[in-house]
Amino acid sequence: MCACSHKLNYYVLPKFLTIVMQIVTTKAIAKVAAVATGLAMATSMLSLAPMAHAAALTSSQIQSILSLLSSFGADASTIANVQASLTGSTPSMPTTPSSSACSFTKDLTTGSTGADVTCLQNALKAGGYMSANATGYFGSLTQAGVIAWQKAAGVSPAAGYFGAKSRAAFGGTSSTGPSTGPSTGPSTTPVTGNGLKVMLAPDSPNNVALVQTQATGEIAKYTFSNPTGADVKVTNISFKRIGVSTDSALSNVYLFKGEARITDPAGISSSTFTFNDTLGIFTVPAGGMVTVSVRADIAGSTSGQQIGVQLTALSSTGTLDSSVSFPINSYTQTVSSASLATVALGNITPSNSTFSPGTDTTLFQTTATVGIRAVWLKAITLENRGSTVDADFQNLKLLVKGTQVGATVSGTVGKKVTFDLSANPVRLETGGNEIRVQGDIVGGSGETFDFQIRREADVRFIDVDLNAAVDITTGTAATANSIDGVALSVTRAANSPTSNVAVDATNVKWGSFEFRATGDDLKIEQITASSTASALAGLDNGKVFLNGVQIGSTQDIANGGTTTFTFGSQMILKRGTVAVVDIYSDAKVAAGTSMTNGQTVLVGVSVAVADTEGVNSGDRIGSAISTVSGNTITVSSSSLTATKYSGYS
Repeated sequence: MCACSHKLNYYVLPKFLTIVMQIVTTKAIAKVAAVATGLAMATSMLSLAPMAHAAALTSSQIQSILSLLSSFGADASTIANVQASLTGSTPSMPTTPSSSACSFTKDLTTGSTGADVTCLQNALKAGGYMSANATGYFGSLTQAGVIAWQKAAGVSPAAGYFGAKSRAAFGGTSSTGPSTGPSTGPSTTPVTGNGLKVMLAPDSPNNVALVQTQATGEIAKYTFSNPTGADVKVTNISFKRIGVSTDSALSNVYLFKGEARITDPAGISSSTFTFNDTLGIFTVPAGGMVTVSVRADIAGSTSGQQIGVQLTALSSTGTLDSSVSFPINSYTQTVSSASLATVALGNITPSNSTFSPGTDTTLFQTTATVGIRAVWLKAITLENRGSTVDADFQNLKLLVKGTQVGATVSGTVGKKVTFDLSANPVRLETGGNEIRVQGDIVGGSGETFDFQIRREADVRFIDVDLNAAVDITTGTAATANSIDGVALSVTRAANSPTSNVAVDATNVKWGSFEFRATGDDLKIEQITASSTASALAGLDNGKVFLNGVQIGSTQDIANGGTTTFTFGSQMILKRGTVAVVDIYSDAKVAAGTSMTNGQTVLVGVSVAVADTEGVNSGDRIGSAISTVSGNTITVSSSSLTATKYSGYS
């Protein structure tokens, strides 16, 4: 509000309404509130006559009026009608909230989130069953509103659980959500046109309660759609803060795509902030859509401020659709005062340690100490600041108190990994909660790794009662860890043969083995094959196959001893990839004579340290691979028995 001493008078004269906005000092807020309330009550009359002096108002003056209406709780249709009247258009007649705007597709209860919760809250408020604004979070106030409605509607039991009975009584639908926003509101326009389109997302927050001192409060969501046949990279995007608020109310403004942060923090100067990346802040795929949210930390002592943003400009590798018009305003959100939960992260481990390549290695670990009340863990993003690369890690898992939560992530992308738990958040009670990330180290021999929470915004703890992100404190960061050498594992394959083999059969596969190199690509110059059998003098025409292709020469495999197959450079194992080695021969002894019925065969493979070499590091494996055996297979004679069918006499 203006704190200056001079008087600014705006006169807007419709046929049945005269509005006089007198802004003298900050003490005039009460007068403006009264005027705004009167305007909201009388807006339905505006359709009877256009504004007489609309041309006298500038766009900034119109925006100021709309922002004031929003700050005093005017609904979206009222704001839209006032905007239409102020710009010389014909306002629409106000409509009564209906229960046909969106459908409920699931049961709703305490802890539920999403657009269907918002719809339910809007309907409850419209029916007088709750007074709070819609937040998209089903908390105690929403539960109380549902109970009040259930009692009035005769739904039993009236327990505050919105399930099948409630949906049936409600008609399966909820009340209208915001249909029109200030300036440019949410739209569900299909992906059509000839260029990049931008609009306020349909689920962009609308008068949601933020909490002072909270982290990454969501202010707006924008949807970018690309109807063209080529990907479009957005390289620059500019915003302006709007609403009855100050620049100092926001700090560390970010862009997020889902739960992944896609920018570093931006600061606000003269109400504006900008993100820029010549390589692309984000990419809108050909024929696709991307929704990006604007989030910021909320300063203390800001209760009562109304905060929104407007998208003022953007640059991209494509052409903007002719329908795009800037600025594109968001709704405003109101800051409230409350005591948030607390989360303190302990020291990060492992630190300054040395690891051999292997599976399920702990890459990051800390303890989250939760205070005041429980929190939801919705997402965590880690960044590897070491010299290792994406290909060096596989099968990353997030564990809370020793139990895996969320899906296994195949590996890092751009040296980052995000565990998005928003669809099924994990509740952390007060006290200590161990958080650990483990994965397979499959490369990086001689390199380092250091997984960090790069920014506090990269971990999302949500207060279970206030539905606001908690600003965390962090412990001592880790020192980079080293990866030592190259490693090899050999195991019998699950599908290694077990069935009997006929006497005199040729090209019999006696055993299958899985070879897996980690730390570096590994060259194996030779392996040793062995056979053990009852009264068997070796195997005739032995062969080694790598991933279905023979390598090395054909030779007899000695019985009770060892036979070396030499490959030169034919056997190079890619790190982190399973290679299948098969041992073949004829079902004959080394002299070429037939085996006898009932004899058994067992083959095995082994690898010596001296026969290995890391392709990049030159290192050898740390210890030899002792003989790994297949399954025992029996050689049997085939016989055919014929009997007369009983149907013949």
